[in-house]
Amino acid sequence: MLEFREGAAVSEEPSDTADATTTGIRPQGELARTTSGERQPRAALSVAANLSGGESLLWIGMPSERVVGGYWAFAAGCMIALTPFLYLAIEHGGGPWAVAGITLAMAVSTVWAAWKQALVRHTTYELTTERLRVTHGIFSLEVDDIELYRIKDIHVRQPLLQRVFGLGSIVIWSSDVTLPRCRIHAQPIGVVRELREQIRLLSEELRDRKVVRNAT
Repeated sequence: MLEFREGAAVSEEPSDTADATTTGIRPQGELARTTSGERQPRAALSVAANLSGGESLLWIGMPSERVVGGYWAFAAGCMIALTPFLYLAIEHGGGPWAVAGITLAMAVSTVWAAWKQALVRHTTYELTTERLRVTHGIFSLEVDDIELYRIKDIHVRQPLLQRVFGLGSIVIWSSDVTLPRCRIHAQPIGVVRELREQIRLLSEELRDRKVVRNAT
């Protein structure tokens, strides 16, 4: 049995941990699993604090921390690959520009990984029975809502890095003017499959209801 508390779906029964970035939601399977210590979205901006009518919160998620390890592994690989070149430049008189260029390249890979980690930790996804809210931003914050009945197509992607860590992303195309393309990034692949189906069913149901309302 699931009980909603403070905007997250909390299970009253023991369950296995699916991922440190995903809470359980209404459907069974991967999405019904829960975690402790879930990072929650900013309360004032959370869709859970602004539900109206018959709308209810189904799922809260964030990009998986597993993908952060991949970013740092890539940065470490770049630094290891560039280290011999830096040594040669220093020991064999490559000149200050060569040393500075290689050092800068090593620094950029580290800064890139740190930036990607910050983006992951400042992104939240919330799915309700009527909309998908994406909260993101490091220095400045942005909140985007997509009404589910506006969704046109849903696509699942698994880039190489995400496949290595058992993750996937959902790409959503909609008729929304401000956010025609939205991505739910780096979720466990089991969650991706169930979440995609949940969004598809909800969007179809809402479109049918909108047609009936307009007809009357």
